[in-house]
Amino acid sequence: QESDSSGDEIFDKDAVNLSHVGDAVHKVLGRHHYHHHHTMWNVTSGSIVGSVDDTPKNVWNTAENPENGNDDWFPEKMKDIITRTERWCDIMSLGPPDGKFLTAFQDSLRILADRSKTKTNPIVVRIMFGNIAGMPVNCGRVIKALTSHLPQDANLHIWVGAWRRGFSWNHAKIIAVDGVYLHTGGHNLWDAHYLAENPVHDLSFELEGRVARDGHRFANQQWEFIERKQHTCIGFIVNHLPDQLELALRTRVTVSEWPKNKVSEFPPMFNKADVAANTGATGVPLISIGRQGSIVFRSRPSDDAILAMINSSQTIIRLVLQDLGPVCVPGTKKALPSLIWPKAYLAAIGEAIYMRGVDIEMVVSNPNSIPG
Repeated sequence: QESDSSGDEIFDKDAVNLSHVGDAVHKVLGRHHYHHHHTMWNVTSGSIVGSVDDTPKNVWNTAENPENGNDDWFPEKMKDIITRTERWCDIMSLGPPDGKFLTAFQDSLRILADRSKTKTNPIVVRIMFGNIAGMPVNCGRVIKALTSHLPQDANLHIWVGAWRRGFSWNHAKIIAVDGVYLHTGGHNLWDAHYLAENPVHDLSFELEGRVARDGHRFANQQWEFIERKQHTCIGFIVNHLPDQLELALRTRVTVSEWPKNKVSEFPPMFNKADVAANTGATGVPLISIGRQGSIVFRSRPSDDAILAMINSSQTIIRLVLQDLGPVCVPGTKKALPSLIWPKAYLAAIGEAIYMRGVDIEMVVSNPNSIPG
């Protein structure tokens, strides 16, 4: 069901020339999620660059394992996007990079460090991870691995953060650069999962235009949460404990900065005034949506937007999903604690099939799928 009304209703000035699907989404968001406009949803514009990034590449017509190096292009593409940074780069992922992803990130920061020496304002890089329960991110160790090769006099400021609140943590995969370039999708930054034997199949894509600003704004909300929680009494104590130490706390935030003792503990917040006004080609109308989990009480604009898309369908719906439904107690259909079945989505899909004759094409992972 749609969330309760926020008490206001807006019409985004950019909500023109939308498709019937876009109109349906905008109507729901404008009516029920006014207070999260420009933070968790926005009507914007941009262009999709090239084809979808799928890994492993060129394997659909064979049962053979991809050759060694088949997808080494992918971390290199991430490096290409990061190294376009002139002023501001946001990176978000579930966990820290390793293997060839780590090498690509190290190389990227080396290039940015060299470029920063010609800049009046520092180049800002904010990197956010999820602090998964039982698997805390050692932000100090990560930032050391990323910066150990960098000159201390670089005009480059880097922050690495991680958070969780209950069973909620960052799961976004975003690279946003200068409010112009955006890469997002499903890929994590793990070598063994994506570049080695029996790799996971995943999808991401690149966009260019104003939509990239919304990637930065989405990151802002998580950085604000980290700063707010770190300033509490418990946050102060936790800040003086090792990052890798697992604690039985509902909320856990960590942050490290570089160069140490030369930059503030917390990063600045992105503002479009910090980057060039030119965002590249106008492109086509787009609606950006994001989910902040338990950082935001109750409101789930993205969930309502997806439901509106399904309910507006007329001909076909194509879905590529890791799964359809929650992790369950083994041998049952009973969801684990804090997880639920997506009954609203399933009901909407069923209605689309039965009432409107909509075709559904859905790809999900095999049961018990694991990489390697």
